[in-house]
Amino acid sequence: MRQPNGLAILMLIAALPAAALNWNQGDPVAQSKSSLSAMPVPAAAAVVAARPPSGGGGVAGQFDSYVFSVEWTAAFCEGKPALPECADRNPDRFSAKNLALHGLWPDKANDASHTYGYCGVDSSIQSLDRAATWCQMPAPGISDAVMSRLKPAMPGAASCLQNHEWYKHGSCSGFTADEYFSQATALVTYIAGTNFGRYLAAHVGQTVTADAVLTAFESDFGAGSRSLVSLSCTKANGADLLLDVRMKLTQPLRPASELGKMLLPGGGKGNCPASFKLDELPAR
Repeated sequence: MRQPNGLAILMLIAALPAAALNWNQGDPVAQSKSSLSAMPVPAAAAVVAARPPSGGGGVAGQFDSYVFSVEWTAAFCEGKPALPECADRNPDRFSAKNLALHGLWPDKANDASHTYGYCGVDSSIQSLDRAATWCQMPAPGISDAVMSRLKPAMPGAASCLQNHEWYKHGSCSGFTADEYFSQATALVTYIAGTNFGRYLAAHVGQTVTADAVLTAFESDFGAGSRSLVSLSCTKANGADLLLDVRMKLTQPLRPASELGKMLLPGGGKGNCPASFKLDELPAR
């Protein structure tokens, strides 16, 4: 007997009641930052995974953890005054004193270069995934409400960074664009309110020690948790500047308030020296 083709299988699946498929439709992601909960991978991702990805990308849902990357905007903007996100020198903007969203990347063990991505994303869209053409990529379908929270948390949205993050990484998560960016934004907001986040905010423009920063992290997430966070620095104007903070998180995600329960080994140590500066935005 000939095997049914992919289209016939999908038509058969569509004809079955949802209960027979055991699809977990769940409730929409909560809009409140403080109560935002992680959602299971929607069953629709199983249908996406059943067909070959377009353009040679990955298959959604086939990962075992996340890499959560947040950055220090002032250090990122050193030498990049022309970027829209760097032109705003308002000292009161969220990212002037808090870690800002870089990305939330579905990750696979032994994939140190984070090559897993572009799940079901057409090659024509992948070809636009360069900083100069991010804004030419199709809009991911982020609602106005979610976008209003994302922009302060991710200054790079001024350069359409969200398009790159969605198509390369979010497309593999099993979330909708709203769910994906709501999860990421909630994590950024939560960190800002921790002892770790408040320590960074209180020392903008100052040189700090790695030990003091990691001690603040441990005060939130327990003794020994310093080994679960990576601090990476860059050099500018002769100074070492904190640039990037990364953590490896569980799959599935939990609510942002349970960040401590999501931390996994393997985030790396970073390259920051014993002391470094928390850069500040240039004066307007």
